[in-house]
Amino acid sequence: MSRWAFLRTRRWLGVAAIAVVVATACVLLGRWQLDRHETRAAANDLVTTNYDLHTAPLADVADGAVPADAVWRSVALEGSYVGEQVTVRNRPVDGNAAARVLALLRTDDGGLVVVDRGWLPLGDGAPVPPPYPAGEVDLVGRVRQAESPDARTAPEGQVYSIDPATVAAAAGVEGADLLDGYVMATSEDGAAPAGLHAFPRPGTTPGSHLSYAFQWWVFAVGTLVGFVVLARREAAEGSAPAQPARPSRRRTDADEEDALIEAQLRQGPPVGP
Repeated sequence: MSRWAFLRTRRWLGVAAIAVVVATACVLLGRWQLDRHETRAAANDLVTTNYDLHTAPLADVADGAVPADAVWRSVALEGSYVGEQVTVRNRPVDGNAAARVLALLRTDDGGLVVVDRGWLPLGDGAPVPPPYPAGEVDLVGRVRQAESPDARTAPEGQVYSIDPATVAAAAGVEGADLLDGYVMATSEDGAAPAGLHAFPRPGTTPGSHLSYAFQWWVFAVGTLVGFVVLARREAAEGSAPAQPARPSRRRTDADEEDALIEAQLRQGPPVGP
């Protein structure tokens, strides 16, 4: 019989299945971390490429929708704020609990643009946005793509995502020509939006996703190597020659005499009549 025959037993088939499942899970987790690294790298490239470019008219950068390759580009537009301001709660900024303040700007050509004017620190109560400027506003900001709609019903004056249609409905503004995307304001009439905190430059650190990916793949290899080591050890122990039994020592006359003396000592001295 082959010394590897034990691998066909139920016990070892179960061990092999567990090793394969664990290794496969580690490979998939490593792939997930690699995807996150690549996504982060692509986002960092957009910041590096677009953040310091010259300011361009909004119409030259985003014609009805913000392209993916234009994110963080500085744009200029003119118009007037309309409707009510709304907030997006629980959007941390530099580690601070924050609410973002959104408003609708009706541009001179009749279009509507969602403007993220800045942020407020969160306190115990609902955040109260400062009023936006009245009349014509010269706005400079950075374009961002719209977020996915959120099906939850938000409290009055709030939204859960920066989806332009949702923001316009919450602000009480109607209009068909709504930009698919939004603008993060950097200045209104040449100054930072009054009463609001400005957004910092986005970070471009790569994060630890790539190192995590390699760690998961090392775990996958280690699982399979561990199974092979255990199997080799089992095979080596199963093929080792049996140790011959030690022959019993022949009992001598001296052994018999010693046994007789020990028996008499255990019985004690004889008892007299």
